[in-house]
Amino acid sequence: MDPLVVSSNYFGSIPYYCALANKKTILVDTEERYEKQTQRSRTCILSANGPLHLSIPIKRPFGKDTRISQAEISYVENWQNDHWKAIESAYQQAPFFFYYGEIFKDLIYQKEISLLAYNKTINTSLLKLLDLEINMIYSTQCPPIKGKDDPRVWLNQKEITIPFQPYFQVFSDKFSFRENLSIIDLIMNQGPLAHKYLF
Repeated sequence: MDPLVVSSNYFGSIPYYCALANKKTILVDTEERYEKQTQRSRTCILSANGPLHLSIPIKRPFGKDTRISQAEISYVENWQNDHWKAIESAYQQAPFFFYYGEIFKDLIYQKEISLLAYNKTINTSLLKLLDLEINMIYSTQCPPIKGKDDPRVWLNQKEITIPFQPYFQVFSDKFSFRENLSIIDLIMNQGPLAHKYLF
C-alpha cells in the first residue's frame, strides 16, 4: 500500500491526525505550492466566543509560485504572543492544561524562518505526545495532486465536516460539541486519552 501523502500543517486538525494515526509511513510534500488560508499556516481552537482561527503571517518570495519549502514566517507582528494568549485563555481551565500548556507555549515561541521547519518541530512533538510511532518522510518527490480526494486538498479545507464522537470541551456549557478543531483542543481536554480517540 502506498504511503499517505499530506501537507505540512500548523497544529493540524483532529481529522489530520486521525489520517496520520492509521498509517505507519507518511510522506509530507515539501514541494507543493503554498496555499493561503489553509491548515498549512492556520489552526482553529475553541474560544469563549466560539471557534477562533489562528494564522501565521507568511512571506511568499515567489508569489503564487512559492513552494511550502520556500514559505517564510514573518515576525513583523507579534503573532506568537497573540496565538499563545488566545490558547492560554481558551484552555487554561482545560483538564490537561497544567501538563501540556508549557509544551505548547515553547512550540509557539520557537524561532524559525521556514514555515516547513517550524511545522516539523511542532508535528514531531505532537506525535510524541499522542504516542504515535509514524515514519514521517519529508519528500521532494511526491506525486502531483489529482483531485479533491487528495489529502493535501480535503485536509486543508476551511471547514471539514467529518462527524466525531463528542468529548468534553471547556465551553461545553455554552456551545454544543464542536468537531474538527485543532489537535490542541483534543490534547488539552483529553490528555492521554487523545491517542485512543484518533483510531
